Amino acid sequence: MTTDNIEPRLFCFGLGYSATVLARALLVDGWAVAGTCREEERKAELEEAGMDVVLFDRDHPLVDPAKTLAKTTHLLLSVPPDNDGDAVLDLHASELAVVQGLR
Repeated sequence: MTTDNIEPRLFCFGLGYSATVLARALLVDGWAVAGTCREEERKAELEEAGMDVVLFDRDHPLVDPAKTLAKTTHLLLSVPPDNDGDAVLDLHASELAVVQGLR
């Protein structure tokens, strides 16, 4: 918990190996953690660990970015670029630019 009583919340686009190591450490420290992955099986595994997870890839953008990113205080983009570039920025740059409360 932060000193200003706002629960820190990480939203990670791309909960792969490295981002998940960070996420698990933050959960232990009392953070809320949310993010994306590409497969239902992985989603279930991450949710079991205490994370809020939505499916995301270039062909499946966030359905409601404002709602999904609400209360996010920290943002990590950990999705590797594909042949067309950065899927997160290509699909959601405008929504990311207006997220309130980012630190």
